[in-house]
Amino acid sequence: MSALSISLSGLQAAGQRFEASARRIVAAGAEAGNSLVAAASPAGDTSADGGAQGSGRPTGSGRIGFAPDMASAMVDMMQAEISFKANARVAGRIGDMQKAYLDMMGSADRR
Repeated sequence: MSALSISLSGLQAAGQRFEASARRIVAAGAEAGNSLVAAASPAGDTSADGGAQGSGRPTGSGRIGFAPDMASAMVDMMQAEISFKANARVAGRIGDMQKAYLDMMGSADRR
C-alpha cells in the first residue's frame, strides 16, 4: 500500500505544480499586457484612437513576447504534466498488481 500512497502523493504534487505554473503564466501575461497598455497610451492622452498616429498602431507599442518567468513556468508546466502521467501509470500498474495478487490468492483458496 505504501507504493500506491507514494504514487498518489506524486499525483497531488504534480497537480499543485501545474496549477502554480499556470498562475505564473497568467500573472506574467497580465503584467506584459499592462506594460503594453501603459506604453501605448501616453500620459494625458484621452483620444479615442489611443495615441495612434496614422499607422493604425498605438505609439510606443511593442511586441509582448515571452517574459523569462513565463517561459520557465511553461517548462515547469510541461514537466508537471509528464510527472502526473508517470505517477498515474505507476498507480495503474500497482492496482493491476494488487488485482492479480488477489486473483491468485482467491484461486489458491479454492483448491
